[in-house]
Amino acid sequence: MTKSSNHKILIVDDDKDILDLLKYNLEKDGYTVKVERKSTHSIETAGKFHPDLIILDIMMPKVNGIEVCRQLRELPDFRNTYIFFLTAKSDKQLQLKALDTGGDDYIEKITGLRALTYKIGTVLKKNLVIRKSVERINIGDMVIDRKASSVTYKSKEMALPKYEFELLYFFAQNPKKVITRDNLLHNIWGSDVYVLAKSVDTYIANLTQKIGEGLISRVDEGKYKFQVR
Repeated sequence: MTKSSNHKILIVDDDKDILDLLKYNLEKDGYTVKVERKSTHSIETAGKFHPDLIILDIMMPKVNGIEVCRQLRELPDFRNTYIFFLTAKSDKQLQLKALDTGGDDYIEKITGLRALTYKIGTVLKKNLVIRKSVERINIGDMVIDRKASSVTYKSKEMALPKYEFELLYFFAQNPKKVITRDNLLHNIWGSDVYVLAKSVDTYIANLTQKIGEGLISRVDEGKYKFQVR
């Protein structure tokens, strides 16, 4: 039997099959789940339910998910609530718009249920941070600019390949926390992309060569920690 959780999740989607599937699997994982098929009712439903995390479909009739997110972020009660977008669209511009509006992550339905449930567990059970809406992170002598995909460290700007940048961005949002290789695999590459565990170690080694020793330390086999200087 799944251990009970006090975490509450609201799912807003006009597709009943998606709602039923997500509700069943998330409740099996111990979450309290409420579903809403009408986006026009979602703000009121969220206000009554007080969820810890909201999953929004983007393409819904009358009011789309991006507009729902914008309205939620204007309310004090939902400024820090996790908002994940789940959509059938793979349009990168739509993804950027969703994040610019205040969404914390964007998951394509085609990547499957595992990617979504793992990321939900990352923030609600493992207490790690996923906030892709944060455009700029200032930490120690480092500035990470997500919009420009650039990193400035000790006044020196460096360009990083995509996955090295995503790794650093994830580490910097979770300083001093032990992060497993498995967590990095699921949150950076996704559940449906096959990446060898040793490849993660290689990416981290390459990143460490560029930013210097000591910021990312290996605390155990397959476990890492980002140290703030």
